[in-house]
Amino acid sequence: MTAGFQAIVLAAGKGARMKSELPKVLLPLAGKPVIFRILDLLAEVGIPRPVVVIGKSGDLVKKTLGDRCVYAVQDEQLGSGHAVMCAREAAGDAKNILVMCGDSPLFRAETVRSLMSAHVRGNATITLVSAMLDDPTGYGRIIRAPDGEIAGVIEEKLASGDQKTIREINGGLYAFDGAWLWGNAHLMLESDAGEFCLTEMVDIAISQERRVITVPASPDEVAGINTPEQLLAAERVLLGRGDKGTRRRGDKGTR
Repeated sequence: MTAGFQAIVLAAGKGARMKSELPKVLLPLAGKPVIFRILDLLAEVGIPRPVVVIGKSGDLVKKTLGDRCVYAVQDEQLGSGHAVMCAREAAGDAKNILVMCGDSPLFRAETVRSLMSAHVRGNATITLVSAMLDDPTGYGRIIRAPDGEIAGVIEEKLASGDQKTIREINGGLYAFDGAWLWGNAHLMLESDAGEFCLTEMVDIAISQERRVITVPASPDEVAGINTPEQLLAAERVLLGRGDKGTRRRGDKGTR
């Protein structure tokens, strides 16, 4: 594993809005399942066998991925923080932990390498990807102190009117100091909705005066896939990049 990194891919979501019987991470995107693009990306940056967190009905995901990864099971959908905690044993004692969402397949390898490099070079406790969006609706916002340091991450549903005008968003790709993550994950508090949100780890680190930094990503990289329309938009992004596995609709062999 590169520089002591292991990766956790959060893939337990049901994807009810996708109007498909397939798990969201197995939906075809430009010729291959969404999660295959994430596993290919991780292999490219030196993490060939990540931990994939699946739901208790994740048999199809496991059958599709085979031995490309290690598995952890999230029996109940209790949020991203809970999903990461479910991967504790499978992640082992890696020095650094990369966390990605299984429905965010548009990150470039150079961005992930930049995140990993900055995390190690900066001796950071948490490094996260951020992006500047013209319309940040739906994303958590990066809160910065007057000196430019990160002061927190606020989810949109909890943000004030002024905070919602912030254009810098949390891209949902993280690197953690492994020992610190596992030693402090129990400090996450359950939300009113009964979930544990991974972004709370940023607030915990800041409260301990630990180092939290960001690396930039382009707006198209941070887009997730939660609806059929977003799946089509992601395919257009890959087509625009000249992805070799992408065919135009109507071409021979298109899905």
